[in-house]
Amino acid sequence: MKRKFRNGISICLGVVLFFAFYPVKLASYICKKIFVSAPEVSLCFDDVYADTFYSVEEALKIILSKAQNVKEETKTLSPEQKKSIAAAADIDFDPELDKEYKFYTGESDGQIIGYAVESVVKGKWGPIHYMLALDREGKVSDVIVLELRERRGRPVKERKFLNQFLGKTKADPIKLKKDIKGVSGATISSTGMSNGIRKLVYVFNELYKK
Repeated sequence: MKRKFRNGISICLGVVLFFAFYPVKLASYICKKIFVSAPEVSLCFDDVYADTFYSVEEALKIILSKAQNVKEETKTLSPEQKKSIAAAADIDFDPELDKEYKFYTGESDGQIIGYAVESVVKGKWGPIHYMLALDREGKVSDVIVLELRERRGRPVKERKFLNQFLGKTKADPIKLKKDIKGVSGATISSTGMSNGIRKLVYVFNELYKK
């Protein structure tokens, strides 16, 4: 009798420990494997980590706060321009994410006071949508994360990480482990942001400075 009681306790303890350490993994498996046919649960527990912090309009009011009006325009690069930038900046262009670039030009009293461009890079758990601001000379003046779907990489939206890019120009490396310190445990997301910002600095110089 005592032996059966001890076995019962052991089984119960095992079940408790299992669900204590693997609840998210188990729930995610159930959603993806059992309920995969239901569109409303297709993203399942990944959506728990999805956050929107700013709309494009809200971000523009912050990073181009002195602009009286903002002009929006869509820019594209030729294959030759992409090849040149890829070699110079040591980056790769994503065939889907780098089809075009949405730039915003801030003006005040008829003078250009700065630029902004929105872009998306791939993080560890999903896309990171952000906006980069530059002055007329191509120097980074601000960076804001609009949306992301991250778990351990969420600190890439914090000022401690983003402030490292302020003042950077085409003359700077803008590379992880060189002049940019990544987020601990989120190398992929940190690298994605660093490479993406470096790419945009070069894209801006190619489209506007020339």
